[in-house]
Amino acid sequence: MTVPFFSSLLFLFYLVLLLQTTWVSEIFPHFLKPDLMLVFVIYVGTGPYLLSGAVLVGACALLYELFSGSPGGLVMMIYFILFFLLKSLTKFILIGEALSFRLLLVFGALVLQDLLIGLLPFVLGVAPTVTSPTGNWILAQAAVTSLAGWPVWILFKKVESLPHMTPPPKSD
Repeated sequence: MTVPFFSSLLFLFYLVLLLQTTWVSEIFPHFLKPDLMLVFVIYVGTGPYLLSGAVLVGACALLYELFSGSPGGLVMMIYFILFFLLKSLTKFILIGEALSFRLLLVFGALVLQDLLIGLLPFVLGVAPTVTSPTGNWILAQAAVTSLAGWPVWILFKKVESLPHMTPPPKSD
């Protein structure tokens, strides 16, 4: 991953974080708001970069925890589980470039994230401080996140297609 691409992804994450904590929080109800950070984690997780992707997801999860109000480490643990699960899935199945398949990944990852939010606080011993979403809101939030993730995903692809974002091919 080139330095301009890493920096632009970090800047895009910051913009998506600002969008999610300001406008999205005001427009949607609490358990129905789309999780645009998850779209970012899925985008980085389906990319070809393991080490720099893990550093990017870790830095972004730490920054997101500052704004989320969740117990320390919960969001980071969930994002790392999702990131490395996606990386291991790419070893066994071919994840194509089709936007509909990637948004289906977002749908499944959000359902898994909500299940982890419901289960991990009991393991970490912080269950009384965390409210988990009810079952009837999980599918609605996953659908809203998939629909809202469509333009965000296109924005990430546009930034990736800019010049100097991918390393030049090696010639011998």
